[in-house]
Amino acid sequence: MTGTHGRVELGLQHHGAGRLREAEALYREALAEDPQNIDALHFLGVIALQRGDPAQAVVLISQALSRNSANPAACNNLGLALAAQGKRREAVSAWLDALALQPDFPDALRNLREHLRAGGGLLRDPATEAHFNQADAYRDQGRLEEAIASYQNAVALAPDFPAAHVNLGSALAQQGRHPEALACFRRALALEPELAGAWFNLGISAYQLGDLASAKAALAKYLPAQPDDRDALMVLGGIHFLSNELDEAARCVERVLAGDPHAAGAHSLLADVFRNQARHRDALRHYELAILHDRNPVIAFQNLLFFMMCAAGFSAADIHARHREFARRFEEPLLSAPPAFRNVPDPGRRLRVGYVSPDFRYNVVGHYMQPILENHDRARFEIHAYFSGTGADSVTERIASLVDGWHDVRALSDENLAALVRSHQIDILVDLCGHGPGTRILAFSRRPAPVQVNYLDYSATTGMSSIDYRLTTEYCDPSGTSEQYYSEKLYRLKDTYWTYNPPLRLPVSELPMKSNGYATFGSFNLYYRITSQVLDLWSRVLQAIPRSRLVIVSVAPGSTQQALLERMDGAGIARERVSIHGVVPFRKYNELMGAVDIALAPFPYNGATTVMDCLWNGLPVVAKAGGETFTTRLGCSVLAALGLSELIAADDDEYLRIAARLASDAPRLAELRRTLRQRLERSPMRDFPGFTRELESAYRAMWQSWCGSNPGSA
Repeated sequence: MTGTHGRVELGLQHHGAGRLREAEALYREALAEDPQNIDALHFLGVIALQRGDPAQAVVLISQALSRNSANPAACNNLGLALAAQGKRREAVSAWLDALALQPDFPDALRNLREHLRAGGGLLRDPATEAHFNQADAYRDQGRLEEAIASYQNAVALAPDFPAAHVNLGSALAQQGRHPEALACFRRALALEPELAGAWFNLGISAYQLGDLASAKAALAKYLPAQPDDRDALMVLGGIHFLSNELDEAARCVERVLAGDPHAAGAHSLLADVFRNQARHRDALRHYELAILHDRNPVIAFQNLLFFMMCAAGFSAADIHARHREFARRFEEPLLSAPPAFRNVPDPGRRLRVGYVSPDFRYNVVGHYMQPILENHDRARFEIHAYFSGTGADSVTERIASLVDGWHDVRALSDENLAALVRSHQIDILVDLCGHGPGTRILAFSRRPAPVQVNYLDYSATTGMSSIDYRLTTEYCDPSGTSEQYYSEKLYRLKDTYWTYNPPLRLPVSELPMKSNGYATFGSFNLYYRITSQVLDLWSRVLQAIPRSRLVIVSVAPGSTQQALLERMDGAGIARERVSIHGVVPFRKYNELMGAVDIALAPFPYNGATTVMDCLWNGLPVVAKAGGETFTTRLGCSVLAALGLSELIAADDDEYLRIAARLASDAPRLAELRRTLRQRLERSPMRDFPGFTRELESAYRAMWQSWCGSNPGSA
């Protein structure tokens, strides 16, 4: 065993066997090779403590922690060394640091409790209460920085003061410093495990950090003490919703509504639950109640708009009318006289383009945008990205590296976001979200850029007069009939609306029918797109094709899956013919496609990414022809672009005939399995440079039009 790591590992073996001299020699050799080696410093400190030299132990272990403070074992051993010196207050702080990092660390918890019990607790410095009370006063005045400093003084003097840890954590959380806040709440709970307020705050900070499991566990500890706390129930309901535990989410929300039937947030969350259970009528009722009872129902209204695109029974005129209603209520009050832009109206100059999205991450938007950003012509375009979301990841880092200006704007108000964009003199600002979750579209109402465009992750008009253009294609929005349903001017791209950039490329599997002896159909869309009419038609498909099977994903466990099975039972479909899955990881989603012969697209929202994912994995997709809306045509546009229009049905009966014809033609299915990925590879959706040039041509035309209308803006 050689190298620094090898020496430390061998030293640990000697150390564990009690051979301190041999262990020390190896640790020192490791430290000679790497003076920054944290483990060597830490374990040399432990040896010093074992030999009765706690002062040297404190020096060495503190050096290790100065290089990496996130080491619970080192914090615990530092506490032992400090206690051996009689420094009780500092020892308690060290053990609390260990437990903040690892709440279930038994050695640190035992050392803390034994030390406090043996000494009857720490003597309270009279200044502690003064710092604590001053901090509370600062907090109540909104002076958070001063409050935090005073709370920190209090816990430095009295590390065994649970309330000071809780209040410090709350102040940090108010500033969005949730990792630090989380550590404070854990310290408080190590001292007082039944402290309800600490459990509540821990749950909120864990939720904000995306640690749903810890948030759920913390709130489950809190709610028995405060069973009617509506804020806690709403957060817990939201966690269950994000975890696809829809029955549990509904129970939380219903408890809130039992106490307050007018709770707008509860109606909105319950509507989302019903939407994801494909209970569309119930969802619509609660969306409308959320709007009715909310004093400023921007998000509730946007949730309704998003829902209308997926549910049956809404015409293009209906969808357009509700979007225009949104604009009248929420955009128009923000509109003012057009600002005097400093942007030079030169039609041919290098343009500044800004993209705004909460989804520059491992998400379809991130995957769609990455090849565009990689291929933008930097000689002609300066690119800025405004990231308004949370959960940054490796895709976020990649996108940030591809743009000229990366701006994390999640903490900015809409007004401040608009001011930032204006300060960058962005020429063309592109919204990639529409009214979807996390949108910042009302920032566009402040008119921060001369040209404002909607693109990509929204399938209807925004309804807003401040959005000048919407990108589309002739197939998705036919000329002469679609314009009436948009507040924006439609700019039609030539060949495709999207790029396709799959983050996973599994080998195409053999046709399952060959080994199974029957056809397997599959649905890979989100379940809220599966309407009652879709299930009726799919039942007919299974009835018409003996022994055929259906694989369906994103159906929440519990009552949602049970309702689906009962519906299939009612149609005479044996349960063993339907394989139901919840929301699955992306790899599993692709692997399940390998077990399916033919994909079935829902309607009215037939999807596009899902269609392309299926084709990429060799699955033909049966779809129903679109009507007047973009949502009904986008998936079909992909099939048409690949020369697969024979898979698009004019009506339900033809949908059934296409599915039956494919299921009876194994050679045709095998050929499609073998060739669909190659078709997609050769399509405009995979021509990233060509698509980006087309997109840039669109931007240039929009800019030239603005210059022609604003010759004196410079």
